[in-house]
Amino acid sequence: MEVHEVTLTVTSTPEGAARVRHQVMNEIRGWRSGIGTDGMDVAEAVAGELLANAVQHAGDGAASVTARPRGSRLRFEVRDRSSALPHARLPRTDAEDGRGLLIIAALADRHGVDHSASGKSCWAELDLSVPTPSITQPPLQRS
Repeated sequence: MEVHEVTLTVTSTPEGAARVRHQVMNEIRGWRSGIGTDGMDVAEAVAGELLANAVQHAGDGAASVTARPRGSRLRFEVRDRSSALPHARLPRTDAEDGRGLLIIAALADRHGVDHSASGKSCWAELDLSVPTPSITQPPLQRS
């Protein structure tokens, strides 16, 4: 059985987070894991939110992201040097940010935070053995 794992360093900028999100997803696609398009869309959204939170809230210094399959699950871990814990909040309706943890909670099957002496690791897991709802379908029209 082939073992897959990728770890990439993220600079603390939105551009760095976007670049690494693309890189990690390209690595996962290269694993030929059988993850469908909808599953890949969900995985990319979760990875993107974890990375965006790290660069926005963890302060200066690089962070890292690791992606690896664990049985039937795909796990993302984003490590940074900040000891500040993330917390979900209800943003104002006109706010352009503040929904990351809510999105992760809605899309991931499990998620959490692990502390370490050097900071924290925010993680999320997707269960690949169950069908993934599509996040790319257009919204329903109200009449």
